[in-house]
Amino acid sequence: MLELFVAVKHIKTRKRQTALAVGAVGLAVAIVIVFRAVMNGSFETFFDLIFELAPHVLVTPKEGEEYIYLYKTLIEFVWTIPGVAAVSPALSSTATLSFEENIENVEMTGVVPAQLNEVTSIGDKYMIEGDFYAISTGRRVVLGEEMVQKLEVKIGEDVVASFPDAKTMNLVVAGIFRTGVEEWDGSAFVSLETAQEFLGEGDVITYINIQIADPYRADEVADEISARGYEAESWRTLFPEFEETLAIETFSNNLILALVLLIASFGIANVMNMMVLEKTREIGMLMAMGTDGSSIRKIFVFESGMLGLAGGISGSILGYLASAYFHSLQYTIDMPTAPQPIVIKFLVDPFDLVAFPLLALVLSMVAGVYPAHKASKLDPVVALRG
Repeated sequence: MLELFVAVKHIKTRKRQTALAVGAVGLAVAIVIVFRAVMNGSFETFFDLIFELAPHVLVTPKEGEEYIYLYKTLIEFVWTIPGVAAVSPALSSTATLSFEENIENVEMTGVVPAQLNEVTSIGDKYMIEGDFYAISTGRRVVLGEEMVQKLEVKIGEDVVASFPDAKTMNLVVAGIFRTGVEEWDGSAFVSLETAQEFLGEGDVITYINIQIADPYRADEVADEISARGYEAESWRTLFPEFEETLAIETFSNNLILALVLLIASFGIANVMNMMVLEKTREIGMLMAMGTDGSSIRKIFVFESGMLGLAGGISGSILGYLASAYFHSLQYTIDMPTAPQPIVIKFLVDPFDLVAFPLLALVLSMVAGVYPAHKASKLDPVVALRG
């Protein structure tokens, strides 16, 4: 094919300009790949942090009821739903905790420690003192850091839990946790049995936390449970602002990245314009030999496309290698409210490695249309004169 042969010849003979054009597009694509990897990693970290404390599905009592009474049967059913990874029953109530002269109202939640930890990771990642699992035996409580500061209590000391119509009891402080979330850090956890004894309502719970292997199936799981008469809401219903915020950020970031690629691609347009000026005599010779305007246009569009594709592929490889390297360094950010440093992840989506080189190809060909059209409209006689 004549057009392709001439385009390849131009690229080979103009090595410096070719290197600059390919380098510009390649650098742009590499930046895009790395930036996208940071975005992917940030979103995963964001979801990980959210779902270390929040369930994928929350089940509450049937309409008109205060408690879930046959919760063990319900839990057995939940485990039969494909994809369910963890289930944690809880009995939550308001309690008044007092220590010496300090008195505070708190949301006191009775849980099975091992099961709650599978849903929230609170026992593994958020304890700053003591042992979360200690509440499994005896009348023990773990408190959020904010509640500890208000009560001015220490591990090993007793607090008194009381509330109207509830049983007053002494609880030994067995641990302190900090999540960075004000609502959680002002709360308290006891064993499920202790909470049931405190309320005196029998073997009941107020809600069930459910974790799913694939969070995006939460709506399906919630629908299956709702069909049995219980109130079940997925995280999408509980926290609709999460996806809305991510969608807006994704759109704005992708728009910026597309503009970066567009700017780099139009650098190729500048190279092609220069080439039309340099190759005027050659274009005239081709036209004199019978090459029509359509073929002249194809030559320069092909050349733009090859430069863009070469830059896209090289940038994709460079971006992947850079992302893999940065990911291996395990950069961390220390957050004052977080119990542990947050690791910055660089996660490359394989789709990006294919999509962005193809996008660079398309944008480069579009950028080469005007120079190609300009070349096809040259007067052969004038072009031969140079």
